[in-house]
Amino acid sequence: MIIYGIKNCDKVRDALKQAKQAGENVRLHDFRSDGIDAQLLEAMLADIELSQLINKRSTTYRQLESKDNIGIETLIAHPTLIKRPVVLSRDQFTIGLP
Repeated sequence: MIIYGIKNCDKVRDALKQAKQAGENVRLHDFRSDGIDAQLLEAMLADIELSQLINKRSTTYRQLESKDNIGIETLIAHPTLIKRPVVLSRDQFTIGLP
């Protein structure tokens, strides 16, 4: 299992803790230190709709001038726009633990 997010995010830390307590072999992919690319985002978008992947409560989202044209390039430039945690488990991406 891979948990994607930001290591100091409370929801990401909670997901890591729950997965470890459940005996899952889990690792964290931190968007800030490990980065994110178009290929990874496209894989996520195969399982999660773009509108669901965007964190509309984030400060970054509220500061965007145009909220209508958010796409892969915007998410790469501003990974804090991605709702967290995104979890890859059994070849399926979900938001939150499955």
